[in-house]
Amino acid sequence: MCGFFGILRPGGLTSNDATCARSMGERLSHRGPDDHGLWQDAPAGVLLGHQRLSIVDLSPAGAQPMRSHSGRYVIAYNGEIYNHADLRHRLEDCGQAPDWSGTSDTEVLLAAIETWGLKAALKLAKGMFALALWDRQDRRMSVARDPIGEKPLYVSRLRDGAFAFASELKALTAHPAFEHVIDPKALSQLLRVGYIPVPLSLYAGTVKLAPGTITSFDLGNPGTTEEKSEQYYCLQSEAEEARRDRFSGTHSEATNRLEALLKQSVSQQMIADVPVGCFLSGGIDSSTISAIMQSLGSAPVETFSLGFQEADMNEADFARSIAAHLGVSHNEVVLSATDALNLLPQMPSVYDEPFCDDSMLPTFLLCQFAKQKVTVSLSGDGGDELFAGYSRYFSFQDDWDQKKSGTLSGKEGSTGANLLRDHFFDRLLKSGISNLAGMDLAARRLSMDQKIAGRTNMRPLEAYEAASAFAARPDAFVVGAVAQCDPLLSDIEDHPDWTLIEKMTTYDLSRYFPDDILVKVDRAAMANSLETRLPLLDRDIIRFSLSLPEEIQFAGGNPKSVLKSVLGRYVPEHLWNRPKKGFGIPVVDWLNGPMREMADDLLSVETLDRVGVLDTNAASSLWQRFRSGRSRRSNLVWSLLMVQLFLTSNK
Repeated sequence: MCGFFGILRPGGLTSNDATCARSMGERLSHRGPDDHGLWQDAPAGVLLGHQRLSIVDLSPAGAQPMRSHSGRYVIAYNGEIYNHADLRHRLEDCGQAPDWSGTSDTEVLLAAIETWGLKAALKLAKGMFALALWDRQDRRMSVARDPIGEKPLYVSRLRDGAFAFASELKALTAHPAFEHVIDPKALSQLLRVGYIPVPLSLYAGTVKLAPGTITSFDLGNPGTTEEKSEQYYCLQSEAEEARRDRFSGTHSEATNRLEALLKQSVSQQMIADVPVGCFLSGGIDSSTISAIMQSLGSAPVETFSLGFQEADMNEADFARSIAAHLGVSHNEVVLSATDALNLLPQMPSVYDEPFCDDSMLPTFLLCQFAKQKVTVSLSGDGGDELFAGYSRYFSFQDDWDQKKSGTLSGKEGSTGANLLRDHFFDRLLKSGISNLAGMDLAARRLSMDQKIAGRTNMRPLEAYEAASAFAARPDAFVVGAVAQCDPLLSDIEDHPDWTLIEKMTTYDLSRYFPDDILVKVDRAAMANSLETRLPLLDRDIIRFSLSLPEEIQFAGGNPKSVLKSVLGRYVPEHLWNRPKKGFGIPVVDWLNGPMREMADDLLSVETLDRVGVLDTNAASSLWQRFRSGRSRRSNLVWSLLMVQLFLTSNK
């Protein structure tokens, strides 16, 4: 895993571009502290830079930017191709392998591109990656991103007509021709869902490349650039194919199949020339990955967990018990409110644009802690989205069924508001959980009707998206913003053969997972020069999970039934079968306690006026209502605070 950047200037590079390249590379040094490289063709107008975190083939033979053996292609690439050994053998078997210079996956990827073409090679590659590929023969620059979006890639049109691209925004903002114009559409979306979704970024004129996409810039005609994008992988299409060809076996056969796929994925992702460990929270997903890792290795796996000083948030005891059963070498760190306060000022430099998932703080601390012993850590992220593990799916399904049957009464019975009533919150509150991933449940319950008021005849997926929104009208808080609707909602809604839960999980896999969870993990890990790998995102596992009928997926009314059955073969059920606590911070308690002074400053009229991006009256009034106890919209307050924190740090 590394970082890369590039400049594409029709008509040729300028003398200033080399100076800019040094600055851009320095800003990505955390992603690749082991080595750096620069390749340029000034007359062609192409520059590629790379910062290397050495994982596979630590020798100079793995250095980048790398030229293909024929000399036609030059690549700068971030990530890992887990099946590179299989691709190497395939190239050798068909007589297309070059005289290998080393053992890196980069060299194999280049050979695969030369043999089969970029699109076909990426369809064959199993891994996480973002790349820039210069075709010297056809004068074409192609940038691409992995199917699910594990690795980031930003593309920007500069003021002087050039294009620039990089693994992180901070590299692009180092260029003097970068447009530092904040996009109100992006901030409006941020305040609605807590993250800035693809293709938006904080800045107008800069986009995030969508997962599974190749964008090509053709310089075939001197002085001009023709841009074209195409998808080589589409999650919706994958879901359509998988659900047309459903898994038809028994629950036991599904468990066997998933266990085999997990063993294959984990074994591939354990391959590295540096120390490898695993995050272990004590939950279903991370426990399964840790258990399989330990079963495949000959020595105790290094596992890492994070605990909280607050008892109702702390799962460290569960992780410790599972670690003891597995016989791994377990490591534990605790996050306090003081730690969080100390970490917060670093977050703008880690994430580059406002990011509102409060679990970024524990994730950063856990990555920082793990880096003390390993350079690569496997993670269980993805299990809840792939196997419908979130309780909100079932609560929403229950309420939607009641709406259709007319069993919910009252004047709101014909609107989407009834979808957000007592079912979900009562169930969690009665279980003893008052705070889930930083969300004050009682407070969230009180605000739901306000967010959906006036919305009638909503389709179910639209109502689901509204249920999870931090603010029904986020544009009211952002100067110059207008309300928007996500077109993906209708695209997914229009699949009549999919169940409601399948629509919800597909939507989350397409939006929330890549733009929130994967952003959080990538930036937190790479800020500490740690590579994270997610075995559950193996494309065969994704395809398998999408094919499972609900009678298998939720056998006996048990969410994540197949995944739990796999875990049960390694760890006794009593060690992991319990309510999920989440990985966020106690937002309400900390906003009313150790973070109150910071919020008073950042959400004051004076600071809001000085920054000039948020609506001063709306933001300051919400904070004052929260402060006095008249409003408990903690997610929205936290989001406003994060926007101000990020924007003031960039002033």
